[in-house]
Amino acid sequence: MSLPPAQGAMSIGKACMVMWRRDTLRSRFLRSLIPEKIPCFAAPLYDRIARGAIETYYREVAELVTAYIHQGLVLDVGTGPGYLPIEIAKRAPQITVVGIDSSKALVRIAQKNAEKEGLSDRVRFVKYDGKRLDFADDSYDLVISTGSLHAWKSPVLVINECFRVLKAGCEAWLLDPAQIMTTETQQLLGGGLKAVDRLAHWWGSFTSRLTPPYTVKEIDEIIIRTKFETGTVAEGKWLTVKLRKHTNPATQAHERTPR
Repeated sequence: MSLPPAQGAMSIGKACMVMWRRDTLRSRFLRSLIPEKIPCFAAPLYDRIARGAIETYYREVAELVTAYIHQGLVLDVGTGPGYLPIEIAKRAPQITVVGIDSSKALVRIAQKNAEKEGLSDRVRFVKYDGKRLDFADDSYDLVISTGSLHAWKSPVLVINECFRVLKAGCEAWLLDPAQIMTTETQQLLGGGLKAVDRLAHWWGSFTSRLTPPYTVKEIDEIIIRTKFETGTVAEGKWLTVKLRKHTNPATQAHERTPR
């Protein structure tokens, strides 16, 4: 996951966004240098921001998930502080959720958040790199990721791992960007932050502007290079990519929603 941009961000971030657009070689090189994971010093601030979006974002996504699936095993890639898995588990007692993140600090925070809610028996968090998932083939009934796609340096590799661990006939959902910036969060960021939180805020604003969300065209170009044969990209509050793993994917043709 990556920290969301905030109003009044440092001008250096805006300048770099203009200088290093994604469609240039310089942009691709710079993206390769930006860490995918949130640094440990920024994890507490990210947790506070994400916690403020439980009602406005994570609960809405959890409702979408539990309307689609009522039981089984769900994988959340780039789980951050774990609020989406927690909200899913609250709504569906027969669903078990595993959340992964490359940040050890965020995994620890997510584990504590699940313990506070009394959901540690059905919600588990593990530090994994999305490009190398230590899970068996065909083991998950749904794979979901929110707010992480734009930060992946190798999106095709991550999506292919999602394909591998997904059961045949099931779907992977990629929602990006995560809508976690609220009025309260803006007030928090505009107030008297501690020095470490000011550094985290600057880092999040800077990196977010250098790794903006992909366009629909860019996502299509990524998906067509993956092992998924059927998928849709829908525009709304955020971009929603839904990819289905067929029983015999080699026989399926690529499908996309009309633009």
